[in-house]
Amino acid sequence: MPKAYLVGLPKITDADMFAKEYASKVADTLKPFDGKFLVRTPEKLVKEGEETTLTVVIEFPSKEKALDWYNSDEHQKIVVQRRKSTDTKSTIVICEESDSY
Repeated sequence: MPKAYLVGLPKITDADMFAKEYASKVADTLKPFDGKFLVRTPEKLVKEGEETTLTVVIEFPSKEKALDWYNSDEHQKIVVQRRKSTDTKSTIVICEESDSY
């Protein structure tokens, strides 16, 4: 089964709310789904496209685990705060490992 990755490129509009109400709580919601952060940083070099505030890559053992986490009650309790504290055009993508495009 291929691994899956959530890639997040949020534009944070309220850094205080994002930090207190989402970022500080999200890691605990990943544990039951075997999710782990590979990248979680504001430090990046944007070569093309729009500048974002943060880059996040989370690895999951499968697409099903990633979707189960995303839709879980624990994540949904806090995702509301992420949505309130980021631009509505922020990108969140779940994808599987693949050799094709």
